Amino acid sequence: MATHSTCATPIKGTHMRIIELDACGVPVTGAGGQVSVTKGFVQVSMEPQYEDGTEFFERTADGTPCVNQKDDPTLKRLNLTSQFCEVNVSAAALMISARELTTGTPTTGTGFALAEGNPTRRYSLEVWQEVAGAGACDASGQQRYIYNAWPNVGATQLGSYVVENGRSTLETTSETRGATAQWVALVGASYLPAGETIDPDEHWVWNVTTTPPPTIGCDPTTL
Repeated sequence: MATHSTCATPIKGTHMRIIELDACGVPVTGAGGQVSVTKGFVQVSMEPQYEDGTEFFERTADGTPCVNQKDDPTLKRLNLTSQFCEVNVSAAALMISARELTTGTPTTGTGFALAEGNPTRRYSLEVWQEVAGAGACDASGQQRYIYNAWPNVGATQLGSYVVENGRSTLETTSETRGATAQWVALVGASYLPAGETIDPDEHWVWNVTTTPPPTIGCDPTTL
């Protein structure tokens, strides 16, 4: 048990990073993978999906409750809904398993084409928040951040996209799986306390850190 605790008030969302994973949830390194960092998101909404526990209830012959017990619910996964006001072509194509449209040298992504079929591509999703109020900096004067990470995300579906006399928002819905040791080593370790890790059955990480977020840029990079 921790002997001290950290209190922090999360506010806003400042950075999002999307890192390509393979089918096993391992980050794709080198030229075959991509990393995108953006601030052009409106919100990320998380909804836990639980399986209700089995209920056991039986009455005796005179109607008196004889057995009255219910098992605990089971967390199966987390559903994420992300909304984007700025469309980063490379990141969007990755998230919704679309084919990126490219041109020129160096190769530049200009759009994407979405085909019928199953969404197979996977990625990790990280979001940084500010810390509000007096706790915005630690005792040594370093700025603190709230680090949210969903280390293994996929089954992403495209949500509504409206063209009208107003802004258009790209929406996606996706599901989480547990983290991999490779993701922790290559990505998450920088934002976790020294010596901490993430277990394979853990789907969401929330941590207060002084490690700053990555640099925002339209062009994708690699691990």
